[in-house]
Amino acid sequence: MRSLPRGTTASRAVVGWSALTATGLVVAAVGTFLPWLRSGLVNRDSYEAAAVVERLFSLGSLAHLALRAWNGVVVATALCLVLLVLGLWRTAATLASVIGVTVGTVSALLTVQGVDVAGLVRVAFTGPATSTVGSLVALSGGLGLFLAAHRTTTTHARDG
Repeated sequence: MRSLPRGTTASRAVVGWSALTATGLVVAAVGTFLPWLRSGLVNRDSYEAAAVVERLFSLGSLAHLALRAWNGVVVATALCLVLLVLGLWRTAATLASVIGVTVGTVSALLTVQGVDVAGLVRVAFTGPATSTVGSLVALSGGLGLFLAAHRTTTTHARDG
């Protein structure tokens, strides 16, 4: 389902919000590859940290599923970027908002834990903070894009 009728160009607002959304998504995804946990001299990104948690602790099925689903962050981000390029703005905005809330919640929780230099395993600040900022930008861009795409569609429907 396209947001605008065929042959209609995107408004400047849609393009601007799309760019903001894409930037936020890329920053959030890059943040997942930065250090999230530090143990001794070893830094682990979010994917390695999820695998370690899954291996070390016996988790319930929901937590196990959540850790497995975390591997889909980059795939979902890439899909959202493709949707933006194809002009499926409302679908992309919805997916970007879901990614922003999901990644943002996890990364913000770890960011507020702070850096504990005394612990053997501690939260590294770089990865979670980067993903938190990217998620906030992606979420605000997604919400703005959804409204701009809706307004553009409504305006074209009245004009046509």
